[in-house]
Amino acid sequence: MKTTISVILFLLFWALNTQAAVVHFYSHPQVPQKWFHVALEYKGYLYEADTRVGGRRLPISQVKKKSDETIVISDSLVSEEGLLTQMGLPFDYEFIWNNQKTYCSKLVGIALNMEPTPMTFAGTHYVKYYPHWIHRNDPGLSPDQVYDFAKNVELDSNEYWY
Repeated sequence: MKTTISVILFLLFWALNTQAAVVHFYSHPQVPQKWFHVALEYKGYLYEADTRVGGRRLPISQVKKKSDETIVISDSLVSEEGLLTQMGLPFDYEFIWNNQKTYCSKLVGIALNMEPTPMTFAGTHYVKYYPHWIHRNDPGLSPDQVYDFAKNVELDSNEYWY
């Protein structure tokens, strides 16, 4: 009995100290891109850029929408300082990298120290609404780029215990 309790306490302590963040990806049936939205779960909170309120943090227990796919990554990849710079910023409907607004993949990209790349909107649903965006090529990130990054740094299931 003592051994069982010791093992349970050890596993509980180990689980509470496991350093894993989770990147959540959401799709949308009317959008041709694979991913429509991305958010970051880190230290018990979900961080995202919501179109109504901008950069926000929600306790994971209050999150109602379920992501379509998740990728577990090391907490060591998360810049908490970078992540916090995005909190409270208004949502950026223009997807501009260097301004005082945020959007979902910018928020997560900054938190993961990703470098922005020239964006193209060709082949996306945005062209329907903003045809002049096709050849913008200004710096930014898309949820698909965050997905590719996260897949490259994904933790093996043997590296964490969930």
